[in-house]
Amino acid sequence: MPRDQDYPQNREDTRPEPPRGRERDSASADPAREFFLNRPLGGLIVKNALPAVASMLFISLYQVVDGIMVGRRLGPEALASVNILYPVVAVFIGLAVMIGVGGNARIAVLLGAGETKKARRVLGLIAALGGGLGIAGSAAVAFILPDIIALLGASGVLGEYAGQYLQALYPFAAPMILSFILEQSVRNDGRPNLATAVMAFSALLNIFLDYYFLFVLNMGISGAALATGIAQSLAAAFFLAYFLVKSAARRPGLAFGLPGGGSGTLWIILANGFSEFFTELAGGVATFLFNRSILHYVGPLGVAAYSLAQYLMIFGIMIVVGMGTGTQPILSYNHGAGLFLRVREALARLLAASLAVAGFFFLLLHWQAEPLAAFFIPEHPQALDLAVQVTKIMSWSLLLAPAGIVGSIFFTSLEKVGSSLAVAVFRGLLCTVLGLAIFPPLWGQWGIWITPVFSEGVTALLVIFLVCRWHKEEGR
Repeated sequence: MPRDQDYPQNREDTRPEPPRGRERDSASADPAREFFLNRPLGGLIVKNALPAVASMLFISLYQVVDGIMVGRRLGPEALASVNILYPVVAVFIGLAVMIGVGGNARIAVLLGAGETKKARRVLGLIAALGGGLGIAGSAAVAFILPDIIALLGASGVLGEYAGQYLQALYPFAAPMILSFILEQSVRNDGRPNLATAVMAFSALLNIFLDYYFLFVLNMGISGAALATGIAQSLAAAFFLAYFLVKSAARRPGLAFGLPGGGSGTLWIILANGFSEFFTELAGGVATFLFNRSILHYVGPLGVAAYSLAQYLMIFGIMIVVGMGTGTQPILSYNHGAGLFLRVREALARLLAASLAVAGFFFLLLHWQAEPLAAFFIPEHPQALDLAVQVTKIMSWSLLLAPAGIVGSIFFTSLEKVGSSLAVAVFRGLLCTVLGLAIFPPLWGQWGIWITPVFSEGVTALLVIFLVCRWHKEEGR
């Protein structure tokens, strides 16, 4: 087992090597394992987190530019329709996250323990699962699309836009799921820069296609959905090719293996990723509840303002997510190898950096909310004014969000299913339901906007408690 000279007191470092019969066939030939277990943590985190952050920034960029183009070309109703559809999109994102995060955490733990063949079989399994669920999901949406639009409460122009967008997007469910799953797998293989380069190309292509479909071909909101589907499909194709080539050439490290591992492995993947799936699904439910509440207290203009506030906050949130995603292999590898002190220090550095990023974006939105919002809907002053007010209230949640985001990624990386699920339940649904039940009846629309702040605050307290408990249990 690799030894970290900087951590001589690590209680796990002295545990005996596993039996010879345990599968460690190519651990010594795996450069990624040596990289994650032996490099100094500071440089290791920077080397892995920066590409992941860059990848998330590119994703944020195309989402924001997409919103700007849709808002400028089609108006605030079209912008609101994308938000109305999020509960449906969240199901597909949730499936990708459940399989991708749960599966890749298992892969990284196995690679950290030197069990390369098992890791390869898990990669084959999650790729097959992702593709199959994506195809099944697309077929389901095709049959019940009108019912979905009705269930979301979208009618009139809002319903028209939502139906057109979903109809153009659902055929791409399988490649979109695979793109998410395999991007993280490439990072687990020690190639964060490659994963980022592919996602950057995908984002830039999406932006170009957005402009071409919306402004040149005049395809309406269907063009925006089609641009996203095409760009994500090309990214998925590249990641598939990367692992297929590695498998065919029999190169060391992570590659496709025969899907398998038994029901126990499948259960670990699904259980470990369920908290992330719940987070996304709960996000969809929460968005549905927010939209219903906003339509009741404010009207369609309020949905547009809420959507715009989320667009303005997305860069700060996605940077924190990227930092956590980039650090995940470090946490999982070192946990698999039993290096407790390296795990603890990685968590401390990740939290500190995340809080600094959140503070910067909080200040930026308080100073520059109006000019930033004007990029989206410059010709709609009433919607613009409301969006600025909403942003200044909701941005307080940015200061608290790193605890929930990092906490969820941390416990998933360590396969602490119960703790990860608890964070997901509190942050994703429970606190939101409580906030929307209590605050809007007391303070009207302003009670809606403070609900995210309440949710993130309660979740932060829960994460502090769970991390302290983990530290006490693992560090004794």
